Amino acid sequence: MNGAKIFSKIDLSQAYNQIELDNSKNLTVINTHRGLFTYNRLVYGLSSSPGIFQRIMSNLFHDIEKVEVFLDDLIIGSSNEREHLQILETVLSRLHKNGMKLRKDKCLFMVDEVKYLGYIISKDGIKVDPDKVAAIVKIPRPKDVSDLRSFLGLVNFYAKFIKNLSTTLAPLYGLLKKGVTWDWDRSCEDSFKKIKKVLTSAEVLLHYDQNKPLILTCDASARGIGGVLTQPCAGAAGSERPVVYVSRALSDAEKHYSQIDREALAIVFCLKKLHQYLYGRRFTLRTDHKPLVSIFGPKHGIPLMAASRLQRWAITVSAYSYDIEYVSSKQNCADGLSRLPVSVQSTKKECLDLPEQTYLHFAQSEMLLDYNEIKKQTQRDPILGRIILYLREDWPIDNVVKSLQPYFNRKKELYEELGCIMWGHRVVIPENCRGRVLNELHECHMGIVKTKAVARSYVWWPGIDEAIETMCRACVVCAAEADAPQRHTPSPWPWPAKPWSRIHIDFLGPIFNKIYLVIIDARTKWLEVFYVPSTAASHTIVKLSEVFARWGLPKQLVSDNGPPFISKEFSQFLTNNGIQHVFTAPYHPASNGAAENAVRTVKKVIKKAVRENKDINLFLNTFLLHYQNTEHCTTGESPASLMLGRRLRTKLDVLRPDIENKIIKTQINQKENAPTGERGLQPGEDVWLRRYQGSDKWTAGQVTQRLGVTDYKVLDTIGKESHKHIDQLKRRIRSSLICPRSSNSQPNSSSESLSCTGAEEINAPRINPAVKDTGRKSKAPEGTEIIDKSDCLDTARETSTLRAPSAHTSPVPPATPPQVFRPVRKCRLDNPPSYKE
Repeated sequence: MNGAKIFSKIDLSQAYNQIELDNSKNLTVINTHRGLFTYNRLVYGLSSSPGIFQRIMSNLFHDIEKVEVFLDDLIIGSSNEREHLQILETVLSRLHKNGMKLRKDKCLFMVDEVKYLGYIISKDGIKVDPDKVAAIVKIPRPKDVSDLRSFLGLVNFYAKFIKNLSTTLAPLYGLLKKGVTWDWDRSCEDSFKKIKKVLTSAEVLLHYDQNKPLILTCDASARGIGGVLTQPCAGAAGSERPVVYVSRALSDAEKHYSQIDREALAIVFCLKKLHQYLYGRRFTLRTDHKPLVSIFGPKHGIPLMAASRLQRWAITVSAYSYDIEYVSSKQNCADGLSRLPVSVQSTKKECLDLPEQTYLHFAQSEMLLDYNEIKKQTQRDPILGRIILYLREDWPIDNVVKSLQPYFNRKKELYEELGCIMWGHRVVIPENCRGRVLNELHECHMGIVKTKAVARSYVWWPGIDEAIETMCRACVVCAAEADAPQRHTPSPWPWPAKPWSRIHIDFLGPIFNKIYLVIIDARTKWLEVFYVPSTAASHTIVKLSEVFARWGLPKQLVSDNGPPFISKEFSQFLTNNGIQHVFTAPYHPASNGAAENAVRTVKKVIKKAVRENKDINLFLNTFLLHYQNTEHCTTGESPASLMLGRRLRTKLDVLRPDIENKIIKTQINQKENAPTGERGLQPGEDVWLRRYQGSDKWTAGQVTQRLGVTDYKVLDTIGKESHKHIDQLKRRIRSSLICPRSSNSQPNSSSESLSCTGAEEINAPRINPAVKDTGRKSKAPEGTEIIDKSDCLDTARETSTLRAPSAHTSPVPPATPPQVFRPVRKCRLDNPPSYKE
């Protein structure tokens, strides 16, 4: 527009609706009382509509110089008339070719200046539109302290954008001091004008930016209404700068409005005044009147009980896309504008509806049912027609028609009034009108009791209570929002016969970014809790496999219908392990009450651990240890007692040392009173060891290693080492006596165990048939037998043969090994030897 002297402004009529939709129309389905419909043209109110329309218009005129397009507004600027006419002809031809329609009353052609996007554009450049700041420029001079406070409150909202504000406002603040007489002098007037000029300058005002959010703040007072359109300010977090100020004084009739009506009027006025900024964009609407948040809230709908004026304004406001929020009066930047409004004469036109305003329209399918319709239908009704005849003439003595019996029972209470039958203060409704009456009674979808109460105040007909009950119970809307029926009496699960027969499982979480698998046994109430990375079936199977490895496979597993439990992988896992999977009813956690109670308990434990800043896993393990030891309210026993048959040891058991001392003392007493004392053997000692094969019960051996208090390793006569208890061993004592072999001893036995009557315990010889003939010529004395000590385990190192001395031989020299003789006696082989040294 630089250097332009002649300007034209073109505005399209219902611009969005001139764009036809193609396949995207399927995305614009709306639901009406007559069915589903799709838009054939671009829709107002869609968040993407402005962007789509702007792209179309930009592509349409991008190649024409000196033409700027913003949505449906086009501006043309040129330096001379000839050039301007050529551009204008090109633009209009292109609009005509594409079927675009213009709005004649809003188009300007070949003028010196135009108002475009809130600014005045002329050959002198761009300046602020006076209408944007008229509410500030025309603010009347404050007449008292109250007016001055309102004005200063408005100024302080934008104090951070005004330099030397305190110095400029010093004369005005002087009038607020206590005890100062109100005197509006020249300094006050200069300060007032100067600050108004600052508020309408670029120092405070912000250029409208279509990419920034919009905030509309509205307010009303007893004298006027006002609003400020603001946008966030870059570089100052949370700060907003004004784009447009609007205000006006209230008319005499509007001053008598209630406060809620005045606040609603302020919102409607600001929306209409700033329609070009707000329509088709989503914005934030602020008000300091909290009831309007519900009445005008787009998520709440229009309340049926609101006054007619508010309902009408709510329909107007519903054409805009906004989020409404409440702000306190101290944070309302429009408060000063409403208290110092512009005179109503200058803005009388703004109260009228704008031609382009879009409204929502509601269709009423039937006319309101009134007494004239009741009167007409009463005369046509065959039963009520006879009742009117009876009321005008006389009732019969006896009634023989069953359908007339309810009326006959009330014949003394029925009367006619203006062609309608009345029962007390209630109108008797003819049959053709009863359906419409029921619909009106149930319009607010109240319950059966309240609907009956309303009906009893106005209407009656035979069976009205049953009709109301049927209608309310059949109402789809009421059924969709009705409370759940009374809960069924809890039905307990069958009591399992054995522990770990039926387990209940469920997931807990996410809680503190973790998920836990909770398992509880139905019989013992034994509880297991595991952390799992996710609720996937694979992770669940891994944890269940660990539990089954410790406690075995249950017969039944109860779970809800969660995705991991209904998966094919989980079902196959249970089938392969022979476990029956029992599902509870969907969306009914109480059916899996054991698991739900366990989840609730564990959840509380985890929250307590976090509250005490403790490690969740350690805290949870400590809880499980004490839980298993605690008596359960259902079973009366602790889970550990029912599961393991014993209590688990905890730190609390340390508090009872007398039990341990008592057990130790008892053990000592048992040892002292035992029939046999303690015996100990050392490695290398000769022993008799117990045999459990063959005829001999004992055989010789030697201790090689001590394994414990009572256990030893023993080497027998054939070189075999075995593990023996102390009760299976006896000391073996060496002796010089020779015990003659029993005649019935078995020469093939590996060793002999002899018991001789009256003889001393001696070393038992090892009889080897293969070496009976030693080759020695010496013989033992009669009645004795020579024993080769090389066959004895305790003297295996000595290999010399011993001979018995006789009367014809000399004594054995000291250098030769001594001979051992034993008298030949009859030995008993059925009992072990029992000798004393």
